[in-house]
Amino acid sequence: MTKDYAKRKRPRKKTNTRTPRTNKSQKPLSPAIVFISGIVITLFLVFLWALLQKPELLKEAITPEESVINKEQTAKTKDDQPEKSTDTQSDDPEFTYHEALTNKKVEVEVTKPKTTDSNKTYIMQCGAFKSLPDAEKMKAELAFIGFQATVLTKGGWHRIRLGPYNSKRNAESDRHKLQDNNYQNCQIW
Repeated sequence: MTKDYAKRKRPRKKTNTRTPRTNKSQKPLSPAIVFISGIVITLFLVFLWALLQKPELLKEAITPEESVINKEQTAKTKDDQPEKSTDTQSDDPEFTYHEALTNKKVEVEVTKPKTTDSNKTYIMQCGAFKSLPDAEKMKAELAFIGFQATVLTKGGWHRIRLGPYNSKRNAESDRHKLQDNNYQNCQIW
């Protein structure tokens, strides 16, 4: 076996003949150029912001000759136009949204919720047992929570009931309190 091993050719390591791509045409920017261009851009943005904040600065930038010419032209146009009387209304509509919205009256139909029959009562049953001691035990547990339960015996079954409730909302409220105390099987009728 050792002879065969020596006779076998070992695979050659492959060498990477490709050269990595380098982009020699791009030269890095000088830090001084980057700094100066940053200052120029910042000054330009500050100038635009100042113009937006105070547009009268733009009017002051106009040369005095142009402003004199503009004033003369506006004076001539005012003299040429006949004066409008103050008692006639202008053709442009005036929008008074605030007044229109504050004086606006909206009629809404109000429907009263349906009232349930006051004669209808609800009962909640939390358990039914074949043996009376089990029913009495559950009644005592409910009393410790704060509920006054009754045991109704009918057909050999002892039912633990709460109520009567005048509204289903009150019965649901008590059922949620019982569910918080791990009594999950209470049903409302």
